[in-house]
Order: sequence, then structure tokens, then C-alpha cells
Amino acid sequence: MRRIASLFGSFVATLALSVAQSPQLDFFTENEANNNIATAQDIGAVGVDANNVRRVKIVRGLINPDGDTDFYRVQLTQSGTYSFRVDCTLDSVLTLYNVSGILIAENDDDELGNNNRGNRDTSFTNADSAITISLSAGTYFVQVRSIASSGVLARFRYTLRVFEGSTAPDYDPYEVGGTNETFATATEIGNLADDFTLIPNAFLRYRQTDLDHYRIEIGAGNLTVYTFGATDTIITVFDSAFNPLPNGTNDDDSHDPFNPFTSRVSLSNLPAGIYYIRVEGFSYAGGRAGGWYDVLITDYAPVRRFISGRVNFARQNLSVVPFRMQIFQAGTQNLQSQRTFNTNNAGQFTTYTAIMGGTVDIAVRAPTSLRRIVRGVSLNSDVSGLVFDLVNGDLNQDNVIDDADLLQVLFNFGSNNTLADLNGDGIVDDADLLTVLFNFGAVGDN
Repeated sequence: MRRIASLFGSFVATLALSVAQSPQLDFFTENEANNNIATAQDIGAVGVDANNVRRVKIVRGLINPDGDTDFYRVQLTQSGTYSFRVDCTLDSVLTLYNVSGILIAENDDDELGNNNRGNRDTSFTNADSAITISLSAGTYFVQVRSIASSGVLARFRYTLRVFEGSTAPDYDPYEVGGTNETFATATEIGNLADDFTLIPNAFLRYRQTDLDHYRIEIGAGNLTVYTFGATDTIITVFDSAFNPLPNGTNDDDSHDPFNPFTSRVSLSNLPAGIYYIRVEGFSYAGGRAGGWYDVLITDYAPVRRFISGRVNFARQNLSVVPFRMQIFQAGTQNLQSQRTFNTNNAGQFTTYTAIMGGTVDIAVRAPTSLRRIVRGVSLNSDVSGLVFDLVNGDLNQDNVIDDADLLQVLFNFGSNNTLADLNGDGIVDDADLLTVLFNFGAVGDN
């Protein structure tokens, strides 16, 4: 299984999106229970920190069940103007308190023409709440809730943004150093994972025509593409010739009960090959919908490229040895895939990978062997005939056979410790000691 990142569960991810002095975005997923000031979730410092980096906070949250309220604790690093904005397709209310819990400001709806009140970034129905205000440095608490006390309108996804100043930073992590506005510049996702693939924390620019393109490769069969988040998206799936597929466009879908304006496209009987996914914001009278979103891709057949060959390894019953294969971009330490596989008793194996085609280096090792690498392997088709001659005796897996490995055999001599039983005969004895001594000083591939 490979995931670009996890949509589910809490995480804090810091994403440096530009050069020094540019804002740094800190992503959070809301943690319950944060229903009052005492249990407020701490999202850290906003403004210029001790390293002279301007920090911006982005929290992906959920108001659920009825009556839910979410509190966040934030530290403003210096006095000045700050903005607290809630992106949501329904109707949110935002409240700001000082460190003593005293109300400072509250906002329900955007007010047209008032640059100090409401969320001026989104273009939904002017129901997005926001506060832009001058504050002293210190600790503050932010509350997000629904205007409705119960029912469908009382439960929704939202994105809380806290930043210095009144102009929101519009940064897409998939467009740093370039763009994915066109098919030619699409973000390369490539051959998809074994089960599902997630594209997290993508961004549509507020009130602008921002077209985000992603290029994928799948096997013959089905394909389902979802968006998740607090904005209003449209998905279109195209073939490799940039033609939109029949039934390949969707605006609103019910897969997410907390945002009925996300999208889902489900396709069947597709030929294997390259496809493009376009995500864009719905066009409102005030401009295109913008904000943060995730793309979840499921129900597809990954393109599997099979890798076969033989492992030579001095051990009884090779079929019980768990060998680990790592695949690196050729000539680099960029790990693209790793998998554990077994051989038959003669050391012959067949395994597979779901990474894109290209030239790679393939490394294999056993739990007590040095690493061996076959370099410059083309993965544009299935690979066969690889041979890995593994040297036994590296008990601590530091890729060299030395005193540390010798001591492990000596300390376990006469026992049935499977970790020190190099030849797999059920006992640590002279044969295992001789293996280390014979291979002493050998170093694995790097």
C-alpha cells in the first residue's frame, strides 16, 4: 500500500512553500475534544517566529454533532493586524477571545463593502465568517460553530485560517516552482498505489479561475475520484488525448454528508493507460470557489510490473526467509518503493511493484545479510533474470560484518536464538561463528 499522505486521523504537517522570508504554512487536523477554552487545541505561533519565518496556520475541521463548538489556542508573536477566516460551504460563526476568555469580536456573515468584517476570500453566499482585527502580541482563543443549532445545516466541514495581515496567502503546494494549470504541466501522480491514493492539501485560488490538473496511470478496469474538504469543487476526468470521458464530470455529490458541494466521478470498463484529473472551483457570482481540498482516488487496478530472479544465500530452507526489496530512483537515495517477499527453497522469486516506469536501482537483503544492489534496471516493462548474491553475517544490519556481529554470535552461542542462527539449523553454534569469521570485514552495497 502506498499513500501520498493520510486523510484520516490527526496530523500536523509543516510545508515550506517558498524561499526564506515567505510564509510557511502549518497544517492541522482538528482534535476532539476541543469544545471549550480549557480543552482548546493549541495550533502554536502566528506571525514572525524566532527564526524570522512568517507562520500561517491552516486547520481542517469538522462541526459535528449538533451543537459542536471547536476552540483553538493561538499565540500571536507581535502586535499588528491579524485575520481569522473560516472557509465553509454552509453558515459558520467565528468568535475571538483573549487569554482570560473575554469576548473580543464575533462574526457571522461577510458584509459586502466592509473590508474589516467577514471572509472576503470565498465567494459562496457571503455566509463565511471572518475577523480581521488589530491585536497585541499574546495568547488568544478562536471558536468555530454553526449558526444553526440542529439539522443538516448544523454539521459541516470547514477550514480555519489564521495569518498576519489582511491579505490571505494563496499557495498551492503542487504549484510551487511551476503550475498545474494545463495538461502539459499536470502534477505527476503516476502509477497509483496498490489500494488507494490520496493527494492531500491541494489548493484552489480564491475567486480566480484556477484549474488543477493531475496525471495518473492505471490498469484496465474502474476508477473513482472524490474530493474532500470545505470548498465547492468540480471534477473532470480526461483520457490521454485530453478528451473528457463520458460521465467523467461531476459538480455536487452526496458522498460527504458534511459538505454536499464536493465531487465524485465513478467510471467503469476503462482501458489501461494515462488519465488526467482536473479539479476546479464552482463559479459563483462573486467568483470561483477557492480553498483547500483533498483528492481521493480509489476502485482502480494498479499497473503492476513484475520483478523476478534468484537470491543466492547461505541458509537452510530459503523459503522461510523474509527478503526485503527496496527500489530507488537510479543513482540516488530517493526511495520509491519497498516490499518484503519470499523465494522458493532454491531462491527463485517473483514479486511486483506499482511505481512508474523508468530506470531504477533495486536493493535486496535478508535479515542477516549485507545489502546487494542491481543498478540501472529499466522498469518500463516486467523485469526478469535478476541475481542477488547475499553475504550472510550482518546481524545488526549496519551493512558491514564486524566485531558487533561476532559478539552477537558469541553471546548467543549454544542457544536457539533465531536472530543469531545464521544458517537456520535451529542452534547457534560453530557453523554460525565460522560464517561471521569467513565474511569478516565485508561491506554491503550503498
